Amino acid sequence: MALLAPACAPSGPTIRLADGQRASTRGEADVAGVSTTVIEMGDFFFKPTMLRGRPGQRLTVTLSNQGNSLHDFSIPAQHIDANVEAGTPVTVTVTFPQRGAVTFECRYHLLQNMRGELVTEGG
Repeated sequence: MALLAPACAPSGPTIRLADGQRASTRGEADVAGVSTTVIEMGDFFFKPTMLRGRPGQRLTVTLSNQGNSLHDFSIPAQHIDANVEAGTPVTVTVTFPQRGAVTFECRYHLLQNMRGELVTEGG
């Protein structure tokens, strides 16, 4: 019998993303037409989990790690991979897809479903 330590357990309810992966859910935000936003990172979630924007929209995101663990914000297709230490905000610029969705994730906590998604309105 194997037991999981509390720090290794998924964090709360999950949703299925467009790519089929599961994500710990902490709400969504409509960011269409804005140029900046904040994503809070916790143990083990992104808040909001889903950002809705316009096709091709560029968005400057401040990543705020409110948890106790080192987290990462990664979108390989956009060459984004940023470590975010607790209490030390990091800023990245993301681009919404022309259609559909792009997944972002914490590569350190994939087993805990620490993922989110950029969704194009109508996608």
